[in-house]
Amino acid sequence: MHNIHLRPSDDPEQQLIQRVLSTYTMEPSWEAERGSGGMNNSTYIVKMNGERYVLRQYETHNDQAKIRFEHEVLLTLGRSNFAIKVPSPVEIKADEHARTYLPIQDSTGKHKIVTLFRYCAGSNPVWNTPEQLFEFGRAAGALSLAMSKLDILLQPAYPPYYQIQDAYPLCTPHKLMQLCQTPPPELHTCADDMRDLGRVLPALFEALNGMEQLPHQLVHGDLNASNVLTNEQGQISAILDFEFATWDLRVMELAVPMSDLLTQDQDEEWVWLALEAMIQGFCENVTLQPTEREAIPQLILLRSLDVVMHFLSRMFEGTDEPAVAVQQIQKLKERADWMALHEGRLRELLVQAI
Repeated sequence: MHNIHLRPSDDPEQQLIQRVLSTYTMEPSWEAERGSGGMNNSTYIVKMNGERYVLRQYETHNDQAKIRFEHEVLLTLGRSNFAIKVPSPVEIKADEHARTYLPIQDSTGKHKIVTLFRYCAGSNPVWNTPEQLFEFGRAAGALSLAMSKLDILLQPAYPPYYQIQDAYPLCTPHKLMQLCQTPPPELHTCADDMRDLGRVLPALFEALNGMEQLPHQLVHGDLNASNVLTNEQGQISAILDFEFATWDLRVMELAVPMSDLLTQDQDEEWVWLALEAMIQGFCENVTLQPTEREAIPQLILLRSLDVVMHFLSRMFEGTDEPAVAVQQIQKLKERADWMALHEGRLRELLVQAI
């Protein structure tokens, strides 16, 4: 049943929502249904007291420091003059520390963290035309500019992308190279891709040396179509999921969505037009230095490499099936092949567009 509020009172999801909402208000009258969620969270769309909210249960970590930092970024950004909506965490009024998250035990006894956000209207875009990517790039640039002005006193929980050797203890660069040389049985469907990547990755790891000298600032770090909403006119109306916000290279805010474009199911001409449009949109708000522009090809691959190491770590933890990591390994191989063929043209485009 989609209407969770109509389920029996002993339903686990019904009990979860009732317990959480009772923390925010004394006698909540509510309606709820499951949201689309994602790989890292479960979400519920809740209507309460005539307003809509999103209740999020963090599934892959219960690290309060990470969530405090994410919420501090959102609250500070919400108080700025940034024109695009972002999620707004609701404070627990009865809490003397005005927290915006609630540690709980779920129906299986596992410790989780839940939080309540004010609802942002809109739908995830589908990139049909390159022109849409200009608007997306401009929104990313506007966010980058706004984030550069935020004063956040808390320390970020995540390292910069280029410090990938510190990011995944379960899948270090050394272990990844071992996996590439001798792919395990659970990754047999992408064994050839892994062996090929084993010949490419050392140069990428080497290229990360010196990245710390590039301009840094607070970044969202995960901008893609699933993390933005558009209104009925197709305009970017909200930016979501600041879970991985951290202090990182400014130019990563452009390199991340550029990386996703390289595996779009579109022809080559469409991809080049979309890349150009996104770069031009981004640079309406951000002026990149030549050194940042030069780093973009490697950072595009770094983004994909980071995703691979993330999902391999989740595979080792038992969080995801190997098929999830296989898909990301295949995407990294596609992007590495694309870059081997087109890096020169991409660098020319970056000079012309910027």
